[in-house]
Amino acid sequence: MSDTALKQNVDDTTSQGILYLVLGLIVFSVQDVIMKFFSDQIALQEVIFLRGVVTLMIISPIMFYLQGRSAFVSKQPVWAFLRGFAGFLCFSLFSMALAVLPLADAMPLYYTSPLFVVALSIPFLGEKVGLRSWLAIFVGFGGVILVAQPGSSGIEPAMILALLSAVAYSAQSLLARKLGSTESALGMTFYSQLAFIALSGIVGLTLGSGWMDEISHPSAQYLLRAWSVPTLTQIGLIIALGFISAAGFFCISQAYRLGRANAVAPFEYSSLPFAVLWGWLFWGAIPTSTTVMGSLLIVASGLYILHREVVRRRQEKQKNIA
Repeated sequence: MSDTALKQNVDDTTSQGILYLVLGLIVFSVQDVIMKFFSDQIALQEVIFLRGVVTLMIISPIMFYLQGRSAFVSKQPVWAFLRGFAGFLCFSLFSMALAVLPLADAMPLYYTSPLFVVALSIPFLGEKVGLRSWLAIFVGFGGVILVAQPGSSGIEPAMILALLSAVAYSAQSLLARKLGSTESALGMTFYSQLAFIALSGIVGLTLGSGWMDEISHPSAQYLLRAWSVPTLTQIGLIIALGFISAAGFFCISQAYRLGRANAVAPFEYSSLPFAVLWGWLFWGAIPTSTTVMGSLLIVASGLYILHREVVRRRQEKQKNIA
Protein backbone atom coordinates (compact mmCIF):
# COMPACT_ATOMS: atom_id res chain seq x y z
CA MET A 1 0.00 0.00 0.00
CA SER A 2 1.38 3.43 -0.96
CA ASP A 3 1.96 6.19 1.59
CA THR A 4 -0.93 8.18 0.07
CA ALA A 5 -3.31 5.22 0.33
CA LEU A 6 -2.18 4.51 3.87
CA LYS A 7 -2.74 8.14 4.88
CA GLN A 8 -6.19 8.04 3.24
CA ASN A 9 -7.04 4.89 5.20
CA VAL A 10 -5.98 6.52 8.49
CA ASP A 11 -8.02 9.63 7.68
CA ASP A 12 -11.07 7.46 6.93
CA THR A 13 -10.84 5.59 10.24
CA THR A 14 -10.27 8.87 12.09
CA SER A 15 -13.47 10.23 10.57
CA GLN A 16 -15.26 7.12 11.82
CA GLY A 17 -13.70 7.66 15.23
CA ILE A 18 -15.00 11.22 15.40
CA LEU A 19 -18.49 10.03 14.45
CA TYR A 20 -18.37 7.35 17.16
CA LEU A 21 -17.26 9.91 19.76
CA VAL A 22 -19.99 12.40 18.90
CA LEU A 23 -22.60 9.61 18.93
CA GLY A 24 -21.33 8.36 22.30
CA LEU A 25 -21.45 11.83 23.81
CA ILE A 26 -24.98 12.40 22.52
CA VAL A 27 -26.00 9.10 24.14
CA PHE A 28 -24.37 10.10 27.43
CA SER A 29 -26.08 13.52 27.31
CA VAL A 30 -29.41 11.65 27.40
CA GLN A 31 -28.13 9.85 30.50
CA ASP A 32 -27.56 13.23 32.17
CA VAL A 33 -31.19 14.15 31.47
CA ILE A 34 -32.41 10.94 33.14
CA MET A 35 -30.10 11.37 36.14
CA LYS A 36 -31.34 14.96 36.62
CA PHE A 37 -34.93 13.70 36.31
CA PHE A 38 -34.26 11.14 39.07
CA SER A 39 -32.72 13.72 41.43
CA ASP A 40 -35.96 14.41 43.33
CA GLN A 41 -37.42 10.89 43.06
CA ILE A 42 -35.03 8.06 43.90
CA ALA A 43 -31.75 7.54 45.74
CA LEU A 44 -28.68 8.22 43.59
CA GLN A 45 -26.70 5.16 44.70
CA GLU A 46 -29.70 2.92 44.07
CA VAL A 47 -29.78 4.18 40.48
CA ILE A 48 -26.02 3.62 40.10
CA PHE A 49 -26.27 0.11 41.57
CA LEU A 50 -29.13 -0.96 39.30
CA ARG A 51 -27.57 0.71 36.25
CA GLY A 52 -24.35 -1.22 36.87
CA VAL A 53 -26.21 -4.53 37.10
CA VAL A 54 -28.02 -3.88 33.82
CA THR A 55 -24.79 -2.79 32.10
CA LEU A 56 -22.96 -5.95 33.20
CA MET A 57 -25.85 -8.09 31.99
CA ILE A 58 -25.45 -6.46 28.57
CA ILE A 59 -21.65 -6.47 28.14
CA SER A 60 -20.74 -9.77 29.86
CA PRO A 61 -22.20 -12.04 27.15
CA ILE A 62 -20.54 -9.88 24.48
CA MET A 63 -17.16 -10.17 26.22
CA PHE A 64 -17.52 -13.93 26.60
CA TYR A 65 -18.50 -14.30 22.94
CA LEU A 66 -15.53 -12.25 21.73
CA GLN A 67 -12.77 -13.49 24.04
CA GLY A 68 -14.09 -16.29 26.24
CA ARG A 69 -13.22 -16.43 29.93
CA SER A 70 -9.94 -14.58 29.40
CA ALA A 71 -11.94 -11.40 28.76
CA PHE A 72 -12.78 -11.21 32.47
CA VAL A 73 -9.18 -11.56 33.71
CA SER A 74 -7.34 -8.31 34.36
CA LYS A 75 -3.56 -8.11 34.37
CA GLN A 76 -3.74 -5.05 36.63
CA PRO A 77 -6.86 -5.63 38.78
CA VAL A 78 -5.91 -3.14 41.51
CA TRP A 79 -5.39 -0.29 39.04
CA ALA A 80 -8.54 -1.33 37.15
CA PHE A 81 -10.57 -1.11 40.35
CA LEU A 82 -8.99 2.23 41.26
CA ARG A 83 -10.01 3.52 37.84
CA GLY A 84 -13.53 2.28 38.58
CA PHE A 85 -13.43 4.09 41.93
CA ALA A 86 -12.46 7.35 40.17
CA GLY A 87 -15.30 6.81 37.68
CA PHE A 88 -17.72 6.14 40.52
CA LEU A 89 -16.76 9.40 42.22
CA CYS A 90 -17.00 11.28 38.93
CA PHE A 91 -20.48 9.98 38.10
CA SER A 92 -21.80 10.36 41.66
CA LEU A 93 -20.53 13.91 42.13
CA PHE A 94 -21.72 15.10 38.73
CA SER A 95 -25.16 13.55 39.25
CA MET A 96 -25.42 15.30 42.63
CA ALA A 97 -24.52 18.58 40.92
CA LEU A 98 -27.31 18.02 38.39
CA ALA A 99 -29.83 18.02 41.24
CA VAL A 100 -29.30 21.80 41.41
CA LEU A 101 -27.53 23.06 38.31
CA PRO A 102 -28.93 23.45 34.80
CA LEU A 103 -27.19 21.13 32.34
CA ALA A 104 -25.71 24.13 30.52
CA ASP A 105 -24.01 25.28 33.76
CA ALA A 106 -22.84 21.84 34.92
CA MET A 107 -21.23 20.72 31.65
CA PRO A 108 -18.71 23.59 31.30
CA LEU A 109 -17.49 22.91 34.84
CA TYR A 110 -17.13 19.22 33.95
CA TYR A 111 -15.14 20.24 30.87
CA THR A 112 -12.36 21.56 33.10
CA SER A 113 -11.08 17.97 33.20
CA PRO A 114 -8.32 18.58 30.58
CA LEU A 115 -6.99 21.34 32.84
CA PHE A 116 -6.81 18.92 35.76
CA VAL A 117 -5.30 16.19 33.55
CA VAL A 118 -2.38 18.49 32.80
CA ALA A 119 -1.94 19.50 36.44
CA LEU A 120 -2.22 15.91 37.73
CA SER A 121 0.11 14.52 35.07
CA ILE A 122 3.02 16.06 37.00
CA PRO A 123 2.68 13.95 40.19
CA PHE A 124 1.02 10.93 38.48
CA LEU A 125 3.13 10.55 35.34
CA GLY A 126 6.15 12.74 36.03
CA GLU A 127 5.43 14.86 32.96
CA LYS A 128 6.63 18.43 32.50
CA VAL A 129 4.15 21.24 31.89
CA GLY A 130 5.23 24.34 29.99
CA LEU A 131 4.46 27.96 30.76
CA ARG A 132 1.90 28.26 27.94
CA SER A 133 -0.05 25.27 29.23
CA TRP A 134 -0.10 26.78 32.72
CA LEU A 135 -1.40 30.05 31.26
CA ALA A 136 -4.14 28.10 29.46
CA ILE A 137 -5.06 26.48 32.79
CA PHE A 138 -5.42 29.92 34.44
CA VAL A 139 -7.56 31.15 31.52
CA GLY A 140 -9.76 28.06 31.90
CA PHE A 141 -10.27 28.72 35.57
CA GLY A 142 -11.12 32.31 34.71
CA GLY A 143 -13.95 30.77 32.71
CA VAL A 144 -14.94 28.74 35.77
CA ILE A 145 -15.28 31.97 37.76
CA LEU A 146 -17.56 33.41 35.07
CA VAL A 147 -19.76 30.29 35.09
CA ALA A 148 -19.82 30.05 38.90
CA GLN A 149 -20.38 33.81 39.41
CA PRO A 150 -19.41 33.83 43.10
CA GLY A 151 -21.23 36.59 44.95
CA SER A 152 -21.55 37.74 48.53
CA SER A 153 -23.21 34.42 49.42
CA GLY A 154 -20.31 32.40 47.99
CA ILE A 155 -20.30 29.67 45.36
CA GLU A 156 -23.19 27.23 45.02
CA PRO A 157 -21.96 23.92 46.53
CA ALA A 158 -23.23 22.00 43.49
CA MET A 159 -20.68 23.85 41.34
CA ILE A 160 -17.91 22.59 43.60
CA LEU A 161 -19.30 19.07 43.14
CA ALA A 162 -19.15 19.51 39.34
CA LEU A 163 -15.52 20.64 39.57
CA LEU A 164 -14.64 17.70 41.84
CA SER A 165 -16.25 15.36 39.31
CA ALA A 166 -13.88 16.81 36.69
CA VAL A 167 -10.92 16.06 38.98
CA ALA A 168 -12.15 12.47 39.37
CA TYR A 169 -12.59 12.18 35.59
CA SER A 170 -9.02 13.39 35.14
CA ALA A 171 -7.75 10.69 37.49
CA GLN A 172 -9.84 8.15 35.58
CA SER A 173 -8.27 9.29 32.30
CA LEU A 174 -4.73 9.09 33.67
CA LEU A 175 -5.40 5.58 35.00
CA ALA A 176 -6.77 4.60 31.58
CA ARG A 177 -3.38 5.55 30.11
CA LYS A 178 -1.69 3.27 32.61
CA LEU A 179 -4.08 0.38 31.87
CA GLY A 180 -4.29 0.85 28.11
CA SER A 181 -1.23 -1.26 27.35
CA THR A 182 -2.65 -4.42 28.97
CA GLU A 183 -6.43 -4.05 29.21
CA SER A 184 -9.14 -3.98 26.55
CA ALA A 185 -11.78 -1.26 26.48
CA LEU A 186 -14.50 -3.77 27.36
CA GLY A 187 -12.36 -5.16 30.17
CA MET A 188 -11.89 -1.71 31.68
CA THR A 189 -15.63 -1.08 31.36
CA PHE A 190 -16.36 -4.41 33.07
CA TYR A 191 -14.13 -3.63 36.05
CA SER A 192 -15.48 -0.09 36.26
CA GLN A 193 -19.03 -1.40 36.49
CA LEU A 194 -17.97 -3.93 39.14
CA ALA A 195 -16.55 -1.03 41.14
CA PHE A 196 -19.77 0.96 40.63
CA ILE A 197 -21.88 -1.95 41.91
CA ALA A 198 -19.62 -2.70 44.89
CA LEU A 199 -19.24 0.92 46.00
CA SER A 200 -22.88 1.90 45.52
CA GLY A 201 -23.87 -1.28 47.35
CA ILE A 202 -21.66 -0.30 50.30
CA VAL A 203 -23.20 3.19 50.34
CA GLY A 204 -26.65 1.58 50.19
CA LEU A 205 -25.90 -0.67 53.15
CA THR A 206 -24.59 2.34 55.08
CA LEU A 207 -27.06 5.07 54.13
CA GLY A 208 -29.85 3.24 52.30
CA SER A 209 -32.31 3.39 55.20
CA GLY A 210 -32.37 7.19 54.92
CA TRP A 211 -31.21 7.73 58.50
CA MET A 212 -29.06 10.72 57.40
CA ASP A 213 -31.66 12.32 55.13
CA GLU A 214 -31.91 15.53 57.14
CA ILE A 215 -29.96 17.99 54.97
CA SER A 216 -32.21 20.23 52.89
CA HIS A 217 -29.80 20.80 50.00
CA PRO A 218 -31.04 18.91 46.89
CA SER A 219 -27.61 17.40 46.16
CA ALA A 220 -27.42 15.93 49.65
CA GLN A 221 -30.99 14.68 49.46
CA TYR A 222 -30.20 12.88 46.19
CA LEU A 223 -27.36 11.05 47.94
CA LEU A 224 -28.91 10.45 51.36
CA ARG A 225 -32.57 9.63 50.73
CA ALA A 226 -33.76 6.11 51.53
CA TRP A 227 -33.69 3.40 48.89
CA SER A 228 -37.14 2.44 47.65
CA VAL A 229 -38.88 0.06 45.29
CA PRO A 230 -38.77 1.74 41.85
CA THR A 231 -41.98 2.34 39.94
CA LEU A 232 -42.47 0.78 36.52
CA THR A 233 -41.49 4.07 34.87
CA GLN A 234 -38.34 4.28 36.97
CA ILE A 235 -37.45 0.67 36.18
CA GLY A 236 -37.82 1.41 32.47
CA LEU A 237 -35.55 4.44 32.76
CA ILE A 238 -32.96 2.49 34.77
CA ILE A 239 -32.90 -0.23 32.09
CA ALA A 240 -32.48 2.55 29.52
CA LEU A 241 -29.53 3.84 31.58
CA GLY A 242 -27.93 0.40 31.40
CA PHE A 243 -28.19 0.33 27.61
CA ILE A 244 -27.01 3.95 27.40
CA SER A 245 -24.00 3.13 29.55
CA ALA A 246 -23.06 0.09 27.45
CA ALA A 247 -23.61 1.91 24.13
CA GLY A 248 -21.84 5.07 25.27
CA PHE A 249 -18.75 3.25 26.52
CA PHE A 250 -18.63 1.18 23.32
CA CYS A 251 -18.85 4.27 21.09
CA ILE A 252 -16.17 6.17 22.99
CA SER A 253 -13.88 3.13 23.08
CA GLN A 254 -14.36 2.70 19.33
CA ALA A 255 -13.67 6.40 18.81
CA TYR A 256 -10.20 6.23 20.32
CA ARG A 257 -9.50 2.82 18.81
CA LEU A 258 -10.24 3.95 15.24
CA GLY A 259 -9.19 7.60 15.32
CA ARG A 260 -6.01 9.49 16.11
CA ALA A 261 -6.36 10.79 19.67
CA ASN A 262 -5.20 14.30 18.73
CA ALA A 263 -7.90 14.50 16.04
CA VAL A 264 -10.69 12.90 18.07
CA ALA A 265 -10.17 14.51 21.50
CA PRO A 266 -11.27 18.07 20.54
CA PHE A 267 -14.73 16.68 19.76
CA GLU A 268 -15.16 15.82 23.47
CA TYR A 269 -16.77 19.25 23.72
CA SER A 270 -19.51 18.42 21.21
CA SER A 271 -21.97 17.43 23.95
CA LEU A 272 -22.18 21.01 25.28
CA PRO A 273 -24.75 22.14 22.66
CA PHE A 274 -26.87 19.10 23.53
CA ALA A 275 -26.71 20.00 27.23
CA VAL A 276 -28.06 23.43 26.33
CA LEU A 277 -30.72 21.88 24.06
CA TRP A 278 -31.96 19.32 26.62
CA GLY A 279 -31.96 21.95 29.38
CA TRP A 280 -34.12 24.24 27.24
CA LEU A 281 -36.49 21.47 26.05
CA PHE A 282 -37.10 19.79 29.42
CA TRP A 283 -36.61 22.58 31.96
CA GLY A 284 -36.83 25.81 29.96
CA ALA A 285 -33.30 26.78 31.08
CA ILE A 286 -31.39 29.26 28.92
CA PRO A 287 -27.70 29.96 29.77
CA THR A 288 -26.78 33.53 30.73
CA SER A 289 -24.27 35.58 28.75
CA THR A 290 -21.63 35.12 31.47
CA THR A 291 -22.16 31.36 31.39
CA VAL A 292 -21.68 31.37 27.62
CA MET A 293 -18.52 33.48 27.90
CA GLY A 294 -17.12 31.30 30.69
CA SER A 295 -17.92 28.15 28.69
CA LEU A 296 -16.04 29.54 25.68
CA LEU A 297 -12.98 30.28 27.83
CA ILE A 298 -13.03 26.77 29.34
CA VAL A 299 -13.40 25.11 25.94
CA ALA A 300 -10.75 27.34 24.32
CA SER A 301 -8.23 26.62 27.07
CA GLY A 302 -8.94 22.90 26.85
CA LEU A 303 -8.47 22.89 23.08
CA TYR A 304 -5.21 24.81 23.42
CA ILE A 305 -3.92 22.29 25.94
CA LEU A 306 -4.79 19.48 23.53
CA HIS A 307 -2.89 21.35 20.81
CA ARG A 308 0.16 21.75 23.05
CA GLU A 309 0.03 18.03 23.85
CA VAL A 310 0.15 17.21 20.12
CA VAL A 311 3.10 19.58 19.61
CA ARG A 312 4.96 18.12 22.61
CA ARG A 313 4.54 14.55 21.44
CA ARG A 314 5.65 15.47 17.92
CA GLN A 315 8.79 17.11 19.31
CA GLU A 316 9.56 14.09 21.50
CA LYS A 317 9.12 11.78 18.51
CA GLN A 318 11.53 13.90 16.43
CA LYS A 319 14.12 13.82 19.25
CA ASN A 320 13.87 10.03 19.45
CA ILE A 321 14.35 9.72 15.69
CA ALA A 322 17.35 12.05 15.81
